[in-house]
Amino acid sequence: MDFNRWDVSAKELVWDGPAEWLERFGIDRLGPVAVIESEITTLTAAADKVIQVGGPQPFLVNIEIQSSHQTDLVETTWFRQAALFHRHRLPVLTVLVLLRREANSPSLTGTFDIPMPDGWVTNRYNYRVVRLWQEDPDPYLNAGVNLVPLAPLTNVAEESLPDLVRRMGARINAEPRPRAAQLWTAAYWLMGLRYEQAFVAELLEGVQNMRESTTYQATLREGREEGRIGEAQRMLLMLGEARFGEADEATRGAVEAIHDVERLERMIKRVLDTTIHNWEGLLSTP
Repeated sequence: MDFNRWDVSAKELVWDGPAEWLERFGIDRLGPVAVIESEITTLTAAADKVIQVGGPQPFLVNIEIQSSHQTDLVETTWFRQAALFHRHRLPVLTVLVLLRREANSPSLTGTFDIPMPDGWVTNRYNYRVVRLWQEDPDPYLNAGVNLVPLAPLTNVAEESLPDLVRRMGARINAEPRPRAAQLWTAAYWLMGLRYEQAFVAELLEGVQNMRESTTYQATLREGREEGRIGEAQRMLLMLGEARFGEADEATRGAVEAIHDVERLERMIKRVLDTTIHNWEGLLSTP
């Protein structure tokens, strides 16, 4: 799938605390745990790091974070697992962590078979699936701190969120201040998968360490700017269609490609300019 901020935020939590993730998903580890380079980036950048569990019987764990539906997800992770085995010559366990319902599919059963016409199975790929919205929040609140930001994506009612955030704070704010700010920023991004960003910002407004996060501050500025741009684009399309008729796909694309708020506002003012007779003339606004 495409690179996005939600998957990246969750993956960073994996790399910061790999042992905690293994423990949460019940994966036994009889030796030291480390994040390693997989060196299969020619296949996909999404699997450039995996968790290696050492000991007398070492193995690899590839935790795949998914926030949106991907039709060929099972085939892709099967191919990736085979490549990891070929590269490292170690058993590989894949765990699919679905961040929201939109990423779900009936085909994600935990088993992928490739049979011959006579029914003979030439390949069998077993993997695990974690659907966060079905998970109890308590194990995430009580697990390693790197899993705490996932708690709002579990099976929790919206009215319970203030208490949930308070419990998250008891864990996260015990960390060093820079680390706590990083964890709250991850929580902010991930909560945006399920809730309106304005609601999330209000919910986390009084959280200690949140305001200290430069990433969070940049996010708020970015969000406000994106809001202004989106509103100006909608206004321009609405007024332009009232004057010039319905905008075709190319015109809509041209409007949505403009991120200069001042230019959009100038175009809005020019909609009533009698010297402009069509969308082309309006879009020529410098």
